[in-house]
Order: sequence, then C-alpha cells, then structure tokens
Amino acid sequence: QVPRLKLKWAFGFPYATEMYSQPTVVSGRIFVGGDTGYVYSLDAATGCVYWSYQAQAGVRTAPTIGAVKTQGAAKYAVYFGDQRANEYAVNAATGELLWKQRVEDHPLARIVGAPKLYNGRLYVPVSSGEEGISASAGYPCCTFRGSVVALDAETGKQIWKTYSIPETPKP
Repeated sequence: QVPRLKLKWAFGFPYATEMYSQPTVVSGRIFVGGDTGYVYSLDAATGCVYWSYQAQAGVRTAPTIGAVKTQGAAKYAVYFGDQRANEYAVNAATGELLWKQRVEDHPLARIVGAPKLYNGRLYVPVSSGEEGISASAGYPCCTFRGSVVALDAETGKQIWKTYSIPETPKP
C-alpha cells in the first residue's frame, strides 16, 4: 500500500536548518519544535498553524502535554526544554507562556530529552554539549555532571535536583 500513499500536506519550518524535535500528536494537533527556537501547534489534518512560541534557544525535545489546574484559562500545557537549559510550560490552546524555569547554570547545559509528567511533577533530564568543546586544548574538562530536575508542573518551581555524578567536578 505504500506506493499508493499521497502527500496530504507539508509544513516548512521558517529559517530552520535542522530539526531534532520529535512531534507529539494530541487531540488533532501536532506540537513540534525546531532549531530556531520556535515551537509550533499545527492542525494535524491540514498542517495549518494554530500558534507558534519563540523559546530562547533551539528546541530538541519532544513536547509533553498535560492537564493544568491553576493557570487561569489554560486547561492543558505543552512542556518542552531548550538548548540553554530552560524548561517551559505554554498554554496548549493559545501558545501563551505559563512559566519558564532555568534548571541548570552550567554554560553548556541543555535539555534534549523529553520531559516526563507524572502526578503533578515534571521530570527534566539535563545534559550538556561539553563533549564537543572538550576537544579544545584550552577547555578545562570536565565540569558538567548531568542531572534530573523535578519541577512543580503548575508553577515551574524546582522540587529537587539530583546529579548523575554525585561528586562536584574538579579540573
């Protein structure tokens, strides 16, 4: 049956050169981010844009969708992270920012894994781009240790953080 498939619609990501974000499909919408920092809500049937939101850096995570209770008119939020270690919650219907939280101060920290929503908490995996720059002779490797951060899904406030490598890094 594959040879009989026909293109239904296509969407061009403006100014994007690379796409890493996996799309999430919920209730007839596709939520996806790009290397330009834009996250889009598209109509799954037509490809038309409902809204777009500009994050501070490129978005590589698959968006996670979840119900919210205390964010005014918002009934559902779209959660995603960027390549500057910011985690976001935006209104799934309108794209309005509900909250933004920087989860790591290391200059090479980034969020590339999808956040996991469970029981009112958002679990965010934090990695870095340190492996690429560590090839430079002037870089004092290795200063990043990875982490998982638990945030309150309603407010974005940090509940706890644990490191992949417990010891504080030393040159």
